[in-house]
Amino acid sequence: MRCEVCGREIFGQPYYRIIEGGRMTVCGGCAKFSTQEWDPRKPRARPVARRTGGAPRPPQPRSEVEATEQLELIDDYGLTIKKARQKKGLTVEDFAKKINEKESVVKNLEKEELNPPEKLVQKLERALGIKLMERSTQQTGPVLTRPMGARTLGDVIKIKMPDDEEEG
Repeated sequence: MRCEVCGREIFGQPYYRIIEGGRMTVCGGCAKFSTQEWDPRKPRARPVARRTGGAPRPPQPRSEVEATEQLELIDDYGLTIKKARQKKGLTVEDFAKKINEKESVVKNLEKEELNPPEKLVQKLERALGIKLMERSTQQTGPVLTRPMGARTLGDVIKIKMPDDEEEG
């Protein structure tokens, strides 16, 4: 067994410590980084979700980042901003002053040359009374960035298989 902090082989009994919020199995040298212990044999308590029938709920975002990722800018957001600004009778200069941004920012937004941050989108929506964000229609699953577990020979080489047409 290896220490999860330094990577050295653990000889003898490992230490189970909570280091910066993470439960780690560490060697004697790294055990000094924390005095908080945890028991690997004791399962964590999980809250029980209770529902009473009805339609299934849509999956809720687990974090603020995930909630933001489910929203995207509408198509033609630049034209929408420009029309709303003109409808209010504001010039680019006046509108930029009103929302406390540079004229170049407003111009680039209207030309869709700028992908605005969420705070700027909210500011534009409030100032113009429009909606610029919509729920994403794209459904994505988990993205694996690296293989889980040890690398195998199949991960390293590509096997060349004969085509079915050549066999038959």
